Order: sequence, then structure tokens, then C-alpha cells
Amino acid sequence: MSPLSIIPEAVQARGFKMIALAAVLYLGLRLAGVHRFFAEDAEGVGALLQIIGTLYSVVYAFAIYVIWGQFAAVESEILKESGALKDLVVFSRPLKDAARDPMVRAVKTYARGVVETEWGTLSHGEDTEKTDRLFSAVISSVMDVKPEGDAERMVYERLLGIANLASAHRDERLALSAKRIPKTLLLFVTLTAVVILLLLLLFPFHNLALGMVSVAIAAMLLFFAHFVLTDLDNPFEGTWNVRSEPFSDLVTKLR
Repeated sequence: MSPLSIIPEAVQARGFKMIALAAVLYLGLRLAGVHRFFAEDAEGVGALLQIIGTLYSVVYAFAIYVIWGQFAAVESEILKESGALKDLVVFSRPLKDAARDPMVRAVKTYARGVVETEWGTLSHGEDTEKTDRLFSAVISSVMDVKPEGDAERMVYERLLGIANLASAHRDERLALSAKRIPKTLLLFVTLTAVVILLLLLLFPFHNLALGMVSVAIAAMLLFFAHFVLTDLDNPFEGTWNVRSEPFSDLVTKLR
């Protein structure tokens, strides 16, 4: 399988257009003789490229580290929340059907709501009012249980603890889901990449073919680096995103 096969064709097309444009632009500038103005300053331009390239790599690595940490944290909270809801259903089995059935229905209804609406809602940064109400119904179904005897009281207390745990994981998931890369940081990374490409376009390569190849490679790497950064920034849409299967399983597998 080609490494590019995981990238959408539309993104690949834009990337290849940018690469071709950068190479053609370099060729045009070279034929126009612009490189002659920088021939005596090749060492200075090269040093500047190294400084800015180092700055870009550090800032980009920091941004990716933070974004990937948030991405992984959202994925982890999804598993923890769905796991707590599964435990809620499993550990409620000792209860009478009249007390347990509303809880199971509430969990499945909430999980279905998360799968059907919440992913799209979170991807657009909108309010999760609908699933908030459905989750409140899950908590209410636990609170409404009237335990009879010590055995049921122990089950009830355990269910309350699990419900509180699920609530904490949901709150944390929603808080992490709302975070996006600061616009100023994204602008800084983008401008730094543009400056690197501009300096390469003006760099007085002795060999025309080497210059075109170098500019094309740099344009490709900078474009796809930007794509990875912006794609991971929203964990609910794009090429790499968190999945809703843990909640789908609650709908289909729990009894």
C-alpha cells in the first residue's frame, strides 16, 4: 500500500498542484535572473534558512506534541466513558427488571444519540444540548432506583460510583474536544513555512535541476506537514479521527 493512499485524493491533488507551482515559480525566477542578486549572499541565505528551519521544526514539533496529546486523550476518555456505561449495565443485573430496564434503555438511547449526532456537533464546535439531556436521563435512571435490602443497597452504591465516573469522563471528553490549536500558533507555523519556501525560491543554486527538485521536495514536505497539523487538530473529522464504535457497541451488544 502506498503511503499516500491514506491521504484523501483531493488533498493529494492540492499538494501536487502546490509542488508543481513551486517548481514552475522557481524556474520562472531563475530564467528571469533573480538568483543573481543573491549569488554573493548564498552563505547568508543558507544560514538564514538553517535558523528559520530549526525554529520551524521546534515549533512544529511542539504543536504536534500538544495536538497529538489532546487527540489521544479524547480517544482515551471515549473508551473510559463507554466502559463506565457498560459497567453500569453489567453491574445492574442483580436489580429487579423494573429498576434495571429504564437504566439500560437510558444508556442505549444516550449511546445512540452520541453516535448519531454528537460527533458532527463536536466537529463543528456546536452545543451538545441534546446528548446532555440524554446523559442526564442516564444519571436520573440510576438515582431513581429504590434499593430493597442490603444486597441491593450495595449494588446501588456501586452504580452511583460508576455513574459519577462516567460523568467525569464525559465532562473531560467534552472539555478536550473543544480545544483547538491557537490561531496565533497556527499562523506562526504557517508563516515560518512560507518564509522557508520563499528563501528556497530565491536561493542561488548552481544547478537548475537541483534547485527545482529541492524546491519541489520542500513544498511537498511543508504542505503535508501543514495538512497533518490541521487534520489532527479536529479529532472528530478528517483523515485521522476518533471513532464512535465504543458507543455503537453499547447499542448493539448490551443486554
